[in-house]
Amino acid sequence: MCRNFIFDLQLNSKNLADGGPIDEMEYSGDEADNNHLPGAKRRDDGSRKSRVEVLTMQVAFSSTGREWATVSNEGLHVYSLDDDMIFDPILLTEAVTPGAVQSNLRSGQYGTALVMSLHLNEFALIRQVIEDTPYGSIPHVVRSVGPEHLERLLQCVSKCMADSPHVEFYVQWCLELLQTHGMHMEKHRGSFMRAFRAMHKSVQTRHDELKSVSDNNRYTLDFMEDQTKLLLSAD
Repeated sequence: MCRNFIFDLQLNSKNLADGGPIDEMEYSGDEADNNHLPGAKRRDDGSRKSRVEVLTMQVAFSSTGREWATVSNEGLHVYSLDDDMIFDPILLTEAVTPGAVQSNLRSGQYGTALVMSLHLNEFALIRQVIEDTPYGSIPHVVRSVGPEHLERLLQCVSKCMADSPHVEFYVQWCLELLQTHGMHMEKHRGSFMRAFRAMHKSVQTRHDELKSVSDNNRYTLDFMEDQTKLLLSAD
């Protein structure tokens, strides 16, 4: 919760001895060394401990179970099991560069460009390759992706779909990924669970948005039709 060693209950490795924390050893065997009941507010009036303790007010977990946040008297803390913001290339070589990705895109080598961008793990570059890929070439490009890149590609597609107006385009990416690599992902479902949840969340959100727009348009058309009938009957 906190790296401030001024607060009480902070374990400082510099103050560790064979018998445990030095701070606890100073009070062991003392008359003030009482085990208070949980939730008890009354303490020994002669207690010499005056350091402030870290107070945690609330803890919340993400739907994926990979991140959680807490609010304490030190502020807001966010913890994650994933390092999405850290540059983490895969099997990177001197030939794999952003310039090479752009060159393959211009020459129509979309599968090679996508694999290179996944090697570099730069989200903006991966998104550019995905959106520059023609709709009809999606099945061929998906088949060129190896198992080592699937989880990362699923995450990128889900993230792009969340704020893109090209809903059908990204739904096609999702369908092709599941149909082409579904058996492999089923056998290793534990490794892909976070990506599955992210994809489901993006698809469900866009579905709800489109359903709301469609319902509003339907009600508007019904109203216009009723008004037209009233005008025709009045004539």
